[in-house]
Amino acid sequence: MPSEQRLHPATLLFDLAKHVKNFAVPALFVIFGASRSSSGPGGQSRGIPDGWEAWLMVLFVPAAIASIVRYVTFRLRYDGDELVIRSGLLFRNERHIPFSRIQNVDATQNLFHRLFNVVEVRVETGGGKEEEARLNVLPKAAFEEMRRRVFAQRARAVAVAPDAPDAPNPQAPSHSGTPAPEELVHLSLRELLLCGFLENKGMVLIGAAYGLMWEAGLGRIFDPLVGSTVSRGFFRDLFRAIGGDGPLPIVQLAVLVAGIPVLLILVRVISMIWALVRLYDFRLVRIGEDLRSEYGLFTKVTATVPIRRVQAITISAGPLHRWLKRASVRVATAGGAGTKQQSSNVREWLAPLIREDALPNLLQHIVPGFDLSTVDWQPLHPRAFRRAIKPSLVFTAIVTLGAWFLIGRGAIAVLFVLLPWTIISTQKYVTHLKWADGEEVVAMRSGWLWQQTTLARVNKIQAVAMHQTPFDRRAAMARVRVDTAGAGDFSHRVDIPYLDQQIARALSARLSAAAANTAFRW
Repeated sequence: MPSEQRLHPATLLFDLAKHVKNFAVPALFVIFGASRSSSGPGGQSRGIPDGWEAWLMVLFVPAAIASIVRYVTFRLRYDGDELVIRSGLLFRNERHIPFSRIQNVDATQNLFHRLFNVVEVRVETGGGKEEEARLNVLPKAAFEEMRRRVFAQRARAVAVAPDAPDAPNPQAPSHSGTPAPEELVHLSLRELLLCGFLENKGMVLIGAAYGLMWEAGLGRIFDPLVGSTVSRGFFRDLFRAIGGDGPLPIVQLAVLVAGIPVLLILVRVISMIWALVRLYDFRLVRIGEDLRSEYGLFTKVTATVPIRRVQAITISAGPLHRWLKRASVRVATAGGAGTKQQSSNVREWLAPLIREDALPNLLQHIVPGFDLSTVDWQPLHPRAFRRAIKPSLVFTAIVTLGAWFLIGRGAIAVLFVLLPWTIISTQKYVTHLKWADGEEVVAMRSGWLWQQTTLARVNKIQAVAMHQTPFDRRAAMARVRVDTAGAGDFSHRVDIPYLDQQIARALSARLSAAAANTAFRW
């Protein structure tokens, strides 16, 4: 296959479909809204002739021209140790991407891609939140060649520095050969259904579907069903009955109570079906020094995570996960914190569901020699509960005071409910928040219902900060926060509050020195 390549001719069809998708919803609103208010015999603008909506098709002309120019001018070639991408007619753009800087070569293939034997490819480096290049669409053979060239050149670039902290194992086969893949995670049909049951995202799907139906004017089809069981005045009658001003709506209340279990079962079933479609045949394999995941029923996704670029590992387990001895594993990689790109969400799942007894083997491939079961977890400061309970008590007092103005003496019942919950939840929070410091990783575990454990690799730490508020200084406490390149704004990270001041200062100094003395490699 020649080194210089072009996009597949089907690119024009996929671009046209994308433009139709982008223009479809706004065009429908314009057509139906404007035709009812301004055009036609009874409209406000009677001078506008009928059929003017057809001129909206003119909007597709600039987009179609741009797609044709992009297809004709696009060139891709492999030049030595870098990937070169050229595009543009009037304003020409040429990008040089060194193979050693490429972090991920991910591919997405939906049903229409499979029909033409093409893939959508994303090339990402660790230099930012956006992908370096998006190739829409590339022949599958060209994608396989790209992945082979990139991984082979990258392995050779890393091999020239065998003393580097992230250098690959010399015993492992390189990408220049044919390394035997080692399967680490495979979700069978039973595990996929269990994963959907535990994720329980069915309510999100139901809410999104109902929102679309409501916007389309189809939401009223549920009115006969809802109106026959729970009328609009149901809650008013119920509160009146509680206050002694009327009869209790027993029939409607019984129907509502019986419908709640049905709704919960329906939510779980939809969540299981969604997980089956989205994660069908999920496999995580190790090929050389990369972790590659493949999954999807209708849309086939292939994602690659270089092991040496894993910044942090997060292990999550809810109450049902722990009861069934399961967990889920995510990783944060450099450049993978972008919120606008689907690729970051694609790669962050190393194992949507994994058995507890298989977890040590997976961690061994990412952090060799690390054993989670032998970690010496350290508690917080002995007076951490006294510090943590005070803000919670203030919040409880504010809620109770607001309830007093709304319902009067009924606020006492609110206080009796909130106060025990505040004390118990704060105690559980402080008891279950623990930390550990090792040679390879610094770890934090939090949560008593939904537990999360984050392992940050010491040689990937970018910044270590010790914070002290006036209240911390008064109590001789401090907070230590560890930042890595792949941490998102809402991700679970190593952020340890209520530490003894001396312990926090020593931990911060050790991690800062370790990060400064480590040759950081993307």
